[in-house]
Amino acid sequence: MARNALGKTKSRNTQSSTREDVVAERRQSLLDAAVAVIAQKGLIGTTISSIATEAECSYGVVSFHFNSKEGIILAALDYLVDEYDKALNRNSGTPAGRLKTMIENDFSGKVASARRIAVWAAFWAESVRVPDYRQRCAEVKARYNTFAQTEIATLAEQRGFKVDAMQVAQSLNAMIDGFWIANLVTDKTGEAGQAFAKQSCLAYLHSIFPDDF
Repeated sequence: MARNALGKTKSRNTQSSTREDVVAERRQSLLDAAVAVIAQKGLIGTTISSIATEAECSYGVVSFHFNSKEGIILAALDYLVDEYDKALNRNSGTPAGRLKTMIENDFSGKVASARRIAVWAAFWAESVRVPDYRQRCAEVKARYNTFAQTEIATLAEQRGFKVDAMQVAQSLNAMIDGFWIANLVTDKTGEAGQAFAKQSCLAYLHSIFPDDF
């Protein structure tokens, strides 16, 4: 047992939990810094030093937590994926409801801010020449296509429709990717641009499932 400033004892478990919280908070701050730097400088321009400067810490702190530039930028990508997944899984209702939630997330201020889209775009651009990035991005894209395909197939079965669920899912996700890039390069990542993109994607689904979208 250890004593605190008031002379009261503190268990080792509490101390351990506190250390783990501190480590988690530090990692979170470093990942947020990495996202900010990648959005501004791209993957090639990002360095451990630039991340450390953004996080207001030393080079050694970044290296201690992530070992290398490659380690922290891939962790930043995983961080965005995890953030997106948590938002996506908040809706456990109907297939149409889950698809609507996906589209809402894709054009929300948090998940699809200009900064986050810029990070995704940076990885997509570099995936052409870096196999590790291409594999990671392909895995993520395949997962979201499968998610949409499953919901579309289920909804079509419920409605008695015959649709190519894979084609509809991939077309929907291609629309979303296209709006992300178009809004980013035309500086329309704000509320108006996001609303237009969202309504366009919902209109596409409405053309297939008019009673659900």
